[in-house]
Amino acid sequence: MKPPARQAPTTDFASAAMVRVLAQGMRELGLNPDATMPLAADQRATVSIDEKRLLVRSAIEQGGWGCLALLGRGLHGYAQEPTHIALASARDARDLFNRWARLEQYIHSRHRIDLLGLTECSARIAHRARTGLPPPLLAESLVVLGVLVAFLEAVGATQVTTWVGDVPVYPAPDPHALARLAQQDSPAEWRMAWAPANAWREPPLMGAAPAPHLEPPQTWPAHAQQCFSTLSKDLMAPLTLPALAEAQGEAPRSLQRNLSRAGLSYTHVLSEARCRSASWWLLKSPAPIAEVGFVSGYADQPHFTRDFRTRVGLTPLRFRTEFAAVD
Repeated sequence: MKPPARQAPTTDFASAAMVRVLAQGMRELGLNPDATMPLAADQRATVSIDEKRLLVRSAIEQGGWGCLALLGRGLHGYAQEPTHIALASARDARDLFNRWARLEQYIHSRHRIDLLGLTECSARIAHRARTGLPPPLLAESLVVLGVLVAFLEAVGATQVTTWVGDVPVYPAPDPHALARLAQQDSPAEWRMAWAPANAWREPPLMGAAPAPHLEPPQTWPAHAQQCFSTLSKDLMAPLTLPALAEAQGEAPRSLQRNLSRAGLSYTHVLSEARCRSASWWLLKSPAPIAEVGFVSGYADQPHFTRDFRTRVGLTPLRFRTEFAAVD
């Protein structure tokens, strides 16, 4: 079976972090990604969709269709990268899928996951294109599915099994059935299953990862500083105002009044936490700037640049250029 033909050049982009994962997964399977690995992919948040497809095509040529969903295992070699930290901090499967959807929106991915159903130990997902765009190739769907499996395992899921339609994909793929499915050129629903939550292992400790410890503004009153610290614990999925109030042991209106007395609001505190998180990553890590915005909870890169410049007076790039330590 021939691999999918190369597509005409486009202006669409793929996550460079995913491309790095796929290349590492190829190496772990004894395949060679080096001839097709995008140049400087470790310095960018996105690469062109054609660069990603070339890498996937190389994987099929070397390892067959059955290898594609196994490439996601390369994820475990990137436990200290910002995007990995943000996604592997998910509290459960639903939270993980929501975080992945936010990543797709952040990089304006042409393809999106659509959660059709979710139980304690299973999920049904469709992988679809944005309106007006062609559907994803089966090969593209398989590598995304493999990365999601790897993240499920990273957050503690065990005995993960997946299918595309009725074809086994992970952990024991049926390469011949997948090759036949690729000929049909029609989207197929994903099915995922895993052990019940009480059988999950503890997810790996993230203490060795360079996650920021953010200090609140010292001029703020203690109540506002506590709100800042609580929100800062997870900027990818921050507590809503009612949930923050509950965590503080007060009613939402009381929290709003207490913040207002200090000239603050819930939105102001959350924005400050995101800005300080982004500042930490810009100064302390080599992560691409767009990736810094994602892990700090911004909706997209323009939102990140605009908000950061408003609060700091410099764009993220200029801030890093002026103030990041040089080794």
